[in-house]
Amino acid sequence: MEFYESGNKSNPVILLIPGTCCHYSLFDKVLPLLKEKFYTVVVSFSGFDENEKSEYLSMDDETIKIEKYIKDNFNNHISCIYGCSLGGSFASYLLQRNNIKVDHIILGSSDMDEANILLASIKGKILSPIMYKMIHTGKLPNFMQKKLDKIKISNPTRYNQMVEFLNSFMVPSLKNIVTKKSIYNQYVSDLVTKIDKNIYQENTTVHVFYALGMGKKYRKRYLTHFKNPDIREQNMNHETFFFCYPKEWTKEVFDCVFNN
Repeated sequence: MEFYESGNKSNPVILLIPGTCCHYSLFDKVLPLLKEKFYTVVVSFSGFDENEKSEYLSMDDETIKIEKYIKDNFNNHISCIYGCSLGGSFASYLLQRNNIKVDHIILGSSDMDEANILLASIKGKILSPIMYKMIHTGKLPNFMQKKLDKIKISNPTRYNQMVEFLNSFMVPSLKNIVTKKSIYNQYVSDLVTKIDKNIYQENTTVHVFYALGMGKKYRKRYLTHFKNPDIREQNMNHETFFFCYPKEWTKEVFDCVFNN
């Protein structure tokens, strides 16, 4: 795992955690905007960083590394964690473990999916070869490409949004470093890591960027896992807000942290 810092160290610290199979560069478009008020720290998962030779082992293993980094570099207390998709599950797990102090956590369209080890393993065995091929070829499987082509004709705006999302893990620098094992471990360990119900830590506010296009069941999940979360609705799909509207997204992050 690597951590990439930038900005004015006198500013409050925001930790940015990427999503499943995503390269840390997915935050590049928002870093210049965030640095107006934050000192930024971007997490780069083990097995997904070209600057180290490693493999992703588990969510627990990565979480311990994050906790240690915050303890060693920021006196165990930071202002905010933003978790993009899978990153939101990490933010939730960090809050649940309560080994670090954080004033705000923000979940970006996190699905909070869980499964037993058998079902998670089956899903992982199906997904990991598909994701591996996408990362290493930069191309979608035929069935996904055909679906995307239809969307391009019927809904060009949605097509452009989906391309932005897909580009977050079809990154050339990942081609020679990501293994099927890293993909499998990342996906499966996320599903089998249990997030508690009604999580609450004094002096920490939980904010959720809730994409209405994901469905009503996700609102129920957020209300189940957290006590009195600040749910902010966007009439969009999964992480469209982050990938396609960086200025508006940054403004909302600022509002969460500095106006609450």
